[in-house]
Amino acid sequence: MPKLYRSREGTATAIDTKTQLTTLGSETAPGPLLVPANAKNIEAVIIAVAPNFAAAQDAAFLIRLEGPGLPEGPEVIIAGAEGVAVATGGHGSVQARRIELNVPVTPTNEILIFAEMAGEDIGEVTVGVTLEFSL
Repeated sequence: MPKLYRSREGTATAIDTKTQLTTLGSETAPGPLLVPANAKNIEAVIIAVAPNFAAAQDAAFLIRLEGPGLPEGPEVIIAGAEGVAVATGGHGSVQARRIELNVPVTPTNEILIFAEMAGEDIGEVTVGVTLEFSL
């Protein structure tokens, strides 16, 4: 079955705050993330997160998918969780992983991708998300 991929990335800097992922590496304004014209659903999401551990805290990382491209409404996916006992004493990343989904989409409509920290404020978390569409 053919597939198409659409990606966005960005950095969440505040706890319990939705941060829209709007860039794509060197493309600082790639435009809206549109569902491909012949897509039937989101088959999977690929997520990578990397916190900076500016504070000795722990947090869970969420990915929110919203917008008119999702006829059944918003979706929330747990991307991972990390923490350290000493501020700036840790480092790490949650290895990129593919999470299977079966989310219907509305072709040519927009999907907004948000990252969010929950729990305690660890500083910043850089997030990359790729949506895998089945055709």
